[in-house]
Amino acid sequence: MMYFHTWELDPEQPKLNGVPLLSRIRQYRNLDKMRGILQHYLHQYRFASIAEHLGLDGGELAAVHPGERAPAGTMRGAAPSVPGRARLPVTVVVTCYNEELILPYLSNTLRGVEQTLGDTYDLRFVFVDDGSSDGTWSSLERTFGSRANCLAVRHPSNQGVAAAIMTGIRAATSEVVCSIDCDCTYDPNELRAMIPLLADGIDLVTASPYHPLGSVRNVPAWRLTLSRTLSGMYRLILHQKLATYTSCFRVYRRSAALLLRVERSGFLGVAEMLGRLDLAGGRIVEHPARLEARLLGRSKMKVLGTILGHLGLWASLAAERVRSPRKASAAPGPADVSSQTT
Repeated sequence: MMYFHTWELDPEQPKLNGVPLLSRIRQYRNLDKMRGILQHYLHQYRFASIAEHLGLDGGELAAVHPGERAPAGTMRGAAPSVPGRARLPVTVVVTCYNEELILPYLSNTLRGVEQTLGDTYDLRFVFVDDGSSDGTWSSLERTFGSRANCLAVRHPSNQGVAAAIMTGIRAATSEVVCSIDCDCTYDPNELRAMIPLLADGIDLVTASPYHPLGSVRNVPAWRLTLSRTLSGMYRLILHQKLATYTSCFRVYRRSAALLLRVERSGFLGVAEMLGRLDLAGGRIVEHPARLEARLLGRSKMKVLGTILGHLGLWASLAAERVRSPRKASAAPGPADVSSQTT
């Protein structure tokens, strides 16, 4: 078996500025040799399907082949619904800030998510343009405006990712609401495993790259150290001892999220939402996931301001816990979550 990325077929692709050295090597190295590599392998080896290798006739595996028409009533790019099966309504909130270049990639990714989850969930998408200064809004309208299950809303000025998530939650039409990054630093297809964890009594499911079963890729060492240090600080004052408190990739119970008093609007607000839910007695579950640093665009996080902001938030949450102590709920910690995931 062999595989390659479609971009490896284009040796003249644009070279992005500001990309870390290791990512540049992974993305651009040996592009001019790809044609010869493919010719070598196609000449040297004989390829066959898995069905042929196993001696199967493949009749059960046949789907819609190129040139054939998909079943009537099937939305292009979405999985056909199963007759007689009620699908759970789920809203996916996508926050966008100066993401014009990423939206075509995001569109393809979300079509894959619809194919993966569409048989079980009635997916709706809310895109929140958080006061972008580039062509993000016009690109949203052009890319998603014609889709019946998509809604785009716009902040007149940049308010930060937490405020954008809350705007999306308020605009949602379902009790189950997911938030994902526009740049897909987490694989949105992980929602298939995360949504079922929002069982009765659970108010939030959060992706956790620092969970023992999670992982990170292409993330600078200083950022890993910062994130793990912050997580250790929050574990000291919050009831539920999690591995990650700052992930934007989450599944919310909408009724619980709307009750939260969130004073910080940016990345700090993401940690504040989880902290205030914890102190209010909400139940939180972690799902191990992989975090991958973005290749397109730049991170919106300002390091020094983020550190100072988290110190202020930590002090505020610590004071709130002292004023309103309670016994920790029996929420699963990092060592227990693996038994709830597949």
